[in-house]
Amino acid sequence: MNQLPASIGLYLHIPFCTRICHYCDFVKTARFTANDPTSYLQILQQYAETWLPLIAQESPGGLEVRTLFFGGGTPSLLDAAYQPLMESLRPWLRKDAEISLEANPEHVTQERLAIWAGLGINRLSLGAQSFQARGLKFLTREHSPEKARDAVRMATAIIPNVNIDLIYGWQDQDLSDWERDLAEATALDIQHLSLYTLTYEGRTPMARMHRRGVLEALPDDRLESMYLMACQTLRDQGWAHEEVSNWHKPGFASVHNSIYWHSGSYLGLGNGSHSFLDGYGGPWGTRWSQDPNLRWLQEGQKILNDASSLDAIFNMPGVHRETARAAPEWLLEVVSSGIRTIQGINVNAICVKTGYNFRPRPSIEQALRQGLMCLGPDGSLTLREEEWYRETGWALEASLSFVAP
Repeated sequence: MNQLPASIGLYLHIPFCTRICHYCDFVKTARFTANDPTSYLQILQQYAETWLPLIAQESPGGLEVRTLFFGGGTPSLLDAAYQPLMESLRPWLRKDAEISLEANPEHVTQERLAIWAGLGINRLSLGAQSFQARGLKFLTREHSPEKARDAVRMATAIIPNVNIDLIYGWQDQDLSDWERDLAEATALDIQHLSLYTLTYEGRTPMARMHRRGVLEALPDDRLESMYLMACQTLRDQGWAHEEVSNWHKPGFASVHNSIYWHSGSYLGLGNGSHSFLDGYGGPWGTRWSQDPNLRWLQEGQKILNDASSLDAIFNMPGVHRETARAAPEWLLEVVSSGIRTIQGINVNAICVKTGYNFRPRPSIEQALRQGLMCLGPDGSLTLREEEWYRETGWALEASLSFVAP
């Protein structure tokens, strides 16, 4: 029997961009007509109006959307065009729902901010990436440092919760560059910070240049120093470190992100989006993704009206469901996403659900002795903040410490 939760997060992917940043590996396109975004939103609305009732049908206590996140791509290309979609989603949204929109600084105006706020958007995530011209040029961003500052100031006057994204690790960046970016960001009246290491991934232009040896990643020791500098700087200023790349002022933790980090249920709609329903299809939940090709959305419209159950909709073209889920897959996901957060993972809860025993590997035992890890009386296993930079390795060691009887 399915035991679906009463609340979920909802992610809507907006793939349109005026230009493609050379480091970005997300699903996006700069080739679209003036009418494409409106048509796309209409399709998203139709999908939401099908998926949400079907999930509610499987939720004995009813269903409400706890968070709504417009990601991309570049969601800030649009403003009033979101109105019909938002009206359609309104009955599902909790009264205190966190509603976030990703925005590029060059799109932020007083008029747009007023429209977004009027639609109910109460959290803005600004892709500043850097406050230095050198960094922005390398990252192929369209805005200037001045525009980034102005956008943040305008946003904080209208939207109650503003996040800034910064990227560190761009070519020739040193610790003094990073110190200046941190100082600029924290001098602004923002509530949340996301600090990401530049990576060369997928088929991006930068990844291709990196593979050819044209671009070199910064040395690991410099990147780690930048991470530790951020930890110390933000700790001294009273910021809470919620996850390896995310900090917040008290009361402004990212609710939507926490759903991902702590195995909550979420529905992703749009090109290349991902979803997870805890409790559906068995104790390990159900994961699925949606095709990055826009064509699948249009083809799927023909089937939506006849979909009478979640199992039926999983057979739609472009929907890729993971079928071979068992305890090991679930365990690795829970440990990998949880060990990188301030809450860590709960060893006791994992053992109860899986039937495994927790037998710390030598590396984990040593980490506990050295204080790099802490195992609380309630079973919570946490990793010291400074070690989050190496969370991938620690997650593997921790997951291998759970042994089937």
